Amino acid sequence: MKFLLYLLRHKFWVFCFCARYGLIWRGIMHDCDKLRPSLFFVYARNFEKVAKLRDKTGHYSPSATSPESQYALLNHFHHSRHHWQHWLLPSDTTVKALDMGETDVREMLCDWAGAGKARQGKNWMRADVRDFYIKNKDKMTLSPKTIELIEKNLNSMGF
Repeated sequence: MKFLLYLLRHKFWVFCFCARYGLIWRGIMHDCDKLRPSLFFVYARNFEKVAKLRDKTGHYSPSATSPESQYALLNHFHHSRHHWQHWLLPSDTTVKALDMGETDVREMLCDWAGAGKARQGKNWMRADVRDFYIKNKDKMTLSPKTIELIEKNLNSMGF
């Protein structure tokens, strides 16, 4: 039940942010795959365990979770263009970051804002999105163009 309530709060706030920036359909469809039974029950079973792994910014390492959580998260990333992990192309020895589109970057920022608002409630501030990016960008594999789009949109969206 805790996961369902969190997911609904998160979807509500992501929709509010997406609507503000003209991404109505993206806001409606955001994270709908997490309602599929194959993902929902895995997320629900592991929700509190993952919450304990998060640092103060909300970041956690997926490799520290259970194998079923890792599979569910990978499945979610592969179906969700708004995650930077969706845009990673593995090769034999490296991983290449492909360029994200601007709409995907904008939804990602709305996702970060919605996650913060859903977790922190009244304590959340718009600047938390920028702080999250600054504190975690070195943990992300991003193309130069994607970095440019993130930083441009952090400014234009007022984060």
